[in-house]
Amino acid sequence: MLKGILFCACFLFAQLFLLFHIDQRHGHNESVWRQVAMAQNVQRPRETDEENQT
Repeated sequence: MLKGILFCACFLFAQLFLLFHIDQRHGHNESVWRQVAMAQNVQRPRETDEENQT
């Protein structure tokens, strides 16, 4: 019974490690793409009529 519990605990930690590793790889790529997309979509504020008159 103790061997089964240890096996399950080791298997759980191995799964968590792999999922964390995969999440870090994909999460980093998404953040880079998000930053690129945000930088491309930045718009200049519109000039008001008051600014055009001066």
